[in-house]
Amino acid sequence: MTPDTPLTPSENTEALAAELALGLLEGPEAEAATARLSEDADFARAVRGWQERLAELAMTLTPVMAPARARHAIRERLGHARPPLANDPTARPSWWRGPIGALLGLVAVAATVAVLWLPGLQDAGTPSAAPQYHAQLGSADQALQAAATISGRQMQIALEQGPAAQGRDWEIWWIGPDGAAVSMGVLPREGDMQMTLPDGMEPSPQVRIALSDEPAGGSPTGQATGPVVAIAELTLL
Repeated sequence: MTPDTPLTPSENTEALAAELALGLLEGPEAEAATARLSEDADFARAVRGWQERLAELAMTLTPVMAPARARHAIRERLGHARPPLANDPTARPSWWRGPIGALLGLVAVAATVAVLWLPGLQDAGTPSAAPQYHAQLGSADQALQAAATISGRQMQIALEQGPAAQGRDWEIWWIGPDGAAVSMGVLPREGDMQMTLPDGMEPSPQVRIALSDEPAGGSPTGQATGPVVAIAELTLL
């Protein structure tokens, strides 16, 4: 059969059934094919046959997690993460981040501590602040240094020194108490990355943060393919 040979009616029916089973039809074509299911028994059997064959094919596939870059992009669109370079590392810090701001901050902290320690002034009904955690990650030779901080549901992680080699990335992993590792994206080469922890990720001293050496964009398999270069437990501040 040459490419120009027209399909027979039975071949047209089989092709349409395959397209419907694969979800390739849109608009009026999809509506007409769906309506035909209740009117044409042979067409309905052809569609079921394709659905069964595709289901058997899917059962033989090995699930593969999307690359870290794609997962992080999805989290950004959902509002659960910020772009890696959301904070410009070259921007001039605000005055309150300089020496004056630090001095005022120390004064404020001292005043708060004094008030809390004065008997009878602390309101027992005031809710406590969200717990904060910190993890300082470093390679064995200390050439790589990164810091992760969690306040409530907000996590921030920044590379302090030691960017990955050209064509490679440090991938961030959340290792829960059960030992399961979940990718949190790739560590930016400068600046910091901020994200909202997904549901089910609860910070605790039993959680560890790790960095692995992966191809650019992160592991293509959803699991660490390179060596773990740094790992640290979360510490309650």
